[in-house]
Amino acid sequence: MSPEEIVQKQVEAYNSRDIETFVSCHHPSVELYQLGEDNPFLEGITALAARYKDIFDQSPNLHSEVTQRLALNNVVIDQEIVTGRVGTERTNFIAIYQIRDGLIAKVSFVTD
Repeated sequence: MSPEEIVQKQVEAYNSRDIETFVSCHHPSVELYQLGEDNPFLEGITALAARYKDIFDQSPNLHSEVTQRLALNNVVIDQEIVTGRVGTERTNFIAIYQIRDGLIAKVSFVTD
């Protein structure tokens, strides 16, 4: 699967709240960051699964709309609008996905 395809698969799993498929798109040592931070706010597939299972369970109307996508080599950058997430009406953000071994290994977020 190309970097764009794995990111798209992850977005589709997010929108259907399919935790198994969502997690399967990520590298076992995945790290999530706020852009510019030195330390990840989430590390590892187990932590990812727990966090997103909770989000999916609490957000039945969760939806991410990719408004722009750029890709080069192993990096995919999405501009997204997320709605239906518990605790927030709408969030605009940019996700910078780094792919390793065909899986999402690092994500850096910029949020409004």
